[in-house]
This record gives sequence, C-alpha cells and structure tokens, in this order.
Amino acid sequence: MSTTQAPLHVGDIEVRTICEGWAPLPLWDEAPGQDVDWAAQRAAYPWAFPGTDGWAWHVHAFLLRTPAGDVLVDTGTGPFGPWAPWTESAGPDAWAVSDPTSVRHVVLTHLHADHAGGAVLANGTPRFPNARYHAHVADWEHFETGPVIRRPDGLRYDARAAMQDLVTEGALSLGPDDHDVSPGVRVIHSPGHTPGHRSVLVTSGDHSLLLTGDLLHTPVQVAHPDWRSNHDVDAVTGSASRVALLGRAREHDWLVGVSHFARPFGRVSPDGWSSGVEDRPSQDM
Repeated sequence: MSTTQAPLHVGDIEVRTICEGWAPLPLWDEAPGQDVDWAAQRAAYPWAFPGTDGWAWHVHAFLLRTPAGDVLVDTGTGPFGPWAPWTESAGPDAWAVSDPTSVRHVVLTHLHADHAGGAVLANGTPRFPNARYHAHVADWEHFETGPVIRRPDGLRYDARAAMQDLVTEGALSLGPDDHDVSPGVRVIHSPGHTPGHRSVLVTSGDHSLLLTGDLLHTPVQVAHPDWRSNHDVDAVTGSASRVALLGRAREHDWLVGVSHFARPFGRVSPDGWSSGVEDRPSQDM
C-alpha cells in the first residue's frame, strides 16, 4: 500500500502522482442494492483491499508537467484533512515534487475537502500563488449551502469560506463549459458525485489519459459503471456520467487515472479494470 508512485508520460506530458496517504474505509455501503462478491474482488485486486472489511482510500493529486507549464489536478486535503486517521502517510514529502510557484493552473475536479482542501493555506491565502484555479460553477453554488466537512478534531472545511481569497484576488474561474485550461488539458463536466464534478482529459500526440476525479472509488465500478454509488449526491446522474466516460475510455483505449485507487493507473477492459501503464497510443478521439 505504498504512497510512492513512479512518474509516467503521456506523450510530451509528464504525470506525477502526489499521494498524501491512505486509510481504510468500510465496504458495507459501497455498492448499495448489489450483492458483491468482495472475496473475488480482493483476489482480483489485492492492492485495493487492506483487509476483509475495508478498501484502501488513497488521496491522490496529479501534477502535469506540460510544455506550456505545470497544471495541478486536485490539491489533496491540505490543512483540512484527513478526517480519517492515515494508516500510511507521506507527510510533507508528498508535495516535494511540486514547486507551488511554478503551477500555472489548478483544476479542482470538485470541492470536497480531499480534492480541494489544499487549494489554500491554513490562513486562506492561495497555496499556488501564480495559478488560475478552475472549478465548475454548479459546485460553487452547491457548496454555498452544501456540506461542511468536520474532522474528528473539530476543524471544519467550508469550500466557499476557505477559498474566498481566490475570489478576492480574481484567481478563480467558474466557467461551466467543457474547455481546455491549457494545451492538452481539457475539463469535462461529469456530474453526479457533485453537481459540478469534472473529469480531466490529458492529450499529447496520440496518447490520452483520463483523470476520473470521483467517478470511481473501487474497481468493481469499472465492470459495473451503471451501479449507483453511495458517494454521489445524485446517484442516477453519477451512474450516467460513469457509463459515458468509461465507455469512451474503453472505446479509445485511453489510459485512466483514479484519485482513490492504490494503483491509480490502468485501462477499461471489457471485463473491468486492468491495471498497467504500458505506453501505447490511444485510438483517434
């Protein structure tokens, strides 16, 4: 269950996985209404299950070193997490691969604390001072009255309040449309987990990588993307987003990166998740 991941390349873009750590989360409500053979899942994906009653919830961000500058996809928990004690943590070393001043764009797939908590420092100032931050307007509106994360020690994460300095400084972009935030880095609205949830398609030459955000939590969802997830605020819409994007990933043979998998990279095969990062061109989009 190591928190260390080797870099990979998508054409001319280097992808670094920043893993803050992992903790076991319970399985009992991961696939509501479904009779899952978790023993078979553990046999197929032993890296995903640290025991008999939980799955390994990793917290990954992804640093994209592109010819046009560094792009960060998600920011980890930062000063606002975790809300479950780490079983293994990289500590401050997790972010050693990133120079905060070199990041030109920060894409927040959504505004939950394990993805957006590190967008700012504890005093609210931007953690990446030279970056343009990108979030979907539907998430910004949802979190105005939406969930506030409370850790066991009482520290709260309120996305709107925590990120107010980004608004004041004009560093926050809330466009609703699918678009390129930087050459080769495209945001795709994939709602359901939250109203403004986005995935990120990274493309360089004939190579593509889909970063799924929280479309996925456990490998069984790759084989059954239509199953509803207890993590989604709108489970029907979340299933539709999962079916659509994983279908495209399978059709075009995209590499896929998952925020919470212990082994974050693989592909969507006809039978489900296939771990591996072998470098082969994707089909035409």
